[in-house]
Amino acid sequence: MVAGVIRFAMAAAMLGFPGIVIASEQVAIADNLEPSQERSHAITMSVPLVWNGQVLRDVIVNVYSDQTVAIESSSLQTELARLLTEAGITRLNEAINGAPFISQPALKAAGFDVEFEIGRLELIVRSIDPTLRAIQALSGRQTNRDPQLPSIEPARFSAYLNSNVNLIYRDRDGLAPPDVYLSGAARFKDVVLEFEGGFTQSFNDDYRFYRRAVRAVYDEPDEFRRWSAGDLQLNTTGFIQTPFIGGVALEKSRRTFDPFTSTANFGGRQIFVATPSTVEVIVNGAPYQTLDLQPGTYSLDDLPIRIGSNDVRLLIRDAAGREQITRFDYFFDPIDLLAGEDEYTVAAGLMTTNLNLEPSYSGDPVFIGYYRKALSDTLLVGGGIQLSEDVQVISGEMRVVPQVVPGSFDLQGAISNADGAGFAIRGSYRLTIGDSTSAKQVTASVNYESKNFTTVSELSGFSLETLSVNATYSQALSLRTSLIAGVNYFSRSGLRDRSTFFADVNHRLSNNIRATFGAEYGTGSASGQTFGVRVGISVLFGGGHRADATYQSRNKSARASLSRGAGNDVGSLGYSVTLQDTSGASSIDGVVDYIANRFEARASLGSTGTSLGGITNNQTARLQIGTSFAFADGDFGIGRPIQNSFLLAGPHKTLRGTDVIAGRSLSDGKYEASSGVFGSAVINQLSAYNSQDIQYDIDTLEPGYDIGAGVAHVTPDYRSGYTLEVGTDRFVSAVGFLQIGGEPASLVAGQITSEDDDGFEPEPFFTNSAGRFGLIGLAPGRSYTVRLNNSQGTFTIKIPEDNTGLYRVETINLQNETE
Repeated sequence: MVAGVIRFAMAAAMLGFPGIVIASEQVAIADNLEPSQERSHAITMSVPLVWNGQVLRDVIVNVYSDQTVAIESSSLQTELARLLTEAGITRLNEAINGAPFISQPALKAAGFDVEFEIGRLELIVRSIDPTLRAIQALSGRQTNRDPQLPSIEPARFSAYLNSNVNLIYRDRDGLAPPDVYLSGAARFKDVVLEFEGGFTQSFNDDYRFYRRAVRAVYDEPDEFRRWSAGDLQLNTTGFIQTPFIGGVALEKSRRTFDPFTSTANFGGRQIFVATPSTVEVIVNGAPYQTLDLQPGTYSLDDLPIRIGSNDVRLLIRDAAGREQITRFDYFFDPIDLLAGEDEYTVAAGLMTTNLNLEPSYSGDPVFIGYYRKALSDTLLVGGGIQLSEDVQVISGEMRVVPQVVPGSFDLQGAISNADGAGFAIRGSYRLTIGDSTSAKQVTASVNYESKNFTTVSELSGFSLETLSVNATYSQALSLRTSLIAGVNYFSRSGLRDRSTFFADVNHRLSNNIRATFGAEYGTGSASGQTFGVRVGISVLFGGGHRADATYQSRNKSARASLSRGAGNDVGSLGYSVTLQDTSGASSIDGVVDYIANRFEARASLGSTGTSLGGITNNQTARLQIGTSFAFADGDFGIGRPIQNSFLLAGPHKTLRGTDVIAGRSLSDGKYEASSGVFGSAVINQLSAYNSQDIQYDIDTLEPGYDIGAGVAHVTPDYRSGYTLEVGTDRFVSAVGFLQIGGEPASLVAGQITSEDDDGFEPEPFFTNSAGRFGLIGLAPGRSYTVRLNNSQGTFTIKIPEDNTGLYRVETINLQNETE
């Protein structure tokens, strides 16, 4: 339906229509329509459903000659269900009772006041029984995440291979054998096979092929679960490192599939509005928003609460003029799970016996388990276990925002059993108060590991007793100035203890210049200095250029750099030049990055010495070139290295001799990829499970050629590939004028069909007030018949074989039936 609306909108734009009307001579048959409606001819329209100023998707309506309206049940159910509870959906289904159409009075009797405004061509939901309403965001923010454009489907089979060549020259050793790093993935339906490896000179000076990892992955996105088997490096569970194992694993984590989910909420607080009311929202003493709310239940989760203490007041005036003030005091510090949500990891396999590029496995089995759950928006608990023949570890954790005590706490602990019992603890605290001009934050953490504490990932089994303590305090002194102070302490058995006390003031001298000045005092430094100052300055220039300089007197360290980051568009160029000098060591490095259509390259030159005078003693030059070879359902392209998922865009056969350009944005002549001699354009940085739009265009295009919407919407699966063919056999657009009896055929409608264009679907035909019409999606050499409604006539349009885009039809004059 969305694709059809896009096509109608394009035709309407050609005619200058303010709206889209599809006319037909169909008769609506529904149990709950009036008899006069069942016999009347109807004009069928696809119009947006509007609720509280929020535009939902389109719903089909029949408008009858007596100005009554029937609403198509299926599209109404789909869109209205977004606003309802389960009880509301049940009530709506009962009112429809399986009928294809439903009248406005029948809906109103069921608790849904829906009105069609013909002047605006909108179906407006005036009110809904508040007991049937789903919980809404207080600010009215749209929570519907469905895309406005339909997503194209990923390829049934796709694969890619990244190749990164690394050339190194050292003045002492000469040119080393090139390192070739390979990585890639193949996806068939829902199963992914990943690979990492390459050719390099290993630790024993043998130049050979190595296998870093091979694994199979199967995802269940709706359940946030991932199954994997092969060489596995699992995410760290809690603060216990997980080993590299060969085996199988099951992981559940929302962040794997929805990394941009916000966990900020207002503790599940809600308000209920019984009558149409005005609500004035005041957050932390500042007016935030005034809202006109329909009856229903509203959540406070989307209020702009800050980390720290929050004072929220709601001044509610109902339809009778009565006022009520509702107040909430809340201390907010987000935990990384939604209330009631859990995540876990379960894995079993064989442990690796080395940390070299190519893993090898012992016969020692290992089991890893981890689970945690947010019991509420202020309390998260969890724990884990690691079991092997030689090492057993059990751990627990808790994150809490207690409310009765300002701030948030994070506590973790573990006990291990290997050659002896050991334990580790970690605790941290954070407190944030104030607004942007006077914000204050306190953070503190303590980490301790006993001498015998070990995990199954520590292959050597060697460990030392360690203790680290860190605390910082930061405060915004003004919008331009901030202060940060802190203390760090580190102790490890057998080594000298180290401690540092520091304070820095950061000040924005202007919009593009920032300066830092501070002092520090410490013990245990290799330089022997106990006191020092540190200064820094950062300057942003036009065009993305940046200069930085810092100096620390305590360790006699100075650093200066000039840089510009490369973008992701073809032709982007970036660079950096860095000079460093520390007691006994000096270096200068230069890097140039270049982004091409089919590859990306980085060239660097570095030189080091024991002082600035001897900085040229050791020199190293490096050249890195990365490219990819991608395939998706018969389409092929060479491009830059692929990060996760990709899209191949190429021209249709009717556009031979032209190239497709594509990217997230095509403004200012920029693009991320282009098709050409080496295949389709390769969009190489699609994030898995994240909705994205890819814009596309043709470098040269005949007037009137229809390439579609110019944007493709994708929601990639893990390491999936897409193929996009730009153009079609039906690329012709036709425009002309229609007359009936010598007079302009004003606002007439009909239907377009074809007997010699197989696959052409019947489409609506309409004219504007001057009799002008526009047709889209026609094929050269084919004929199309237009039948007007109410027996006003029929005519045929023949598209010439050699037409390349726009076909201008001569004025067509039909005779009146009475003539």
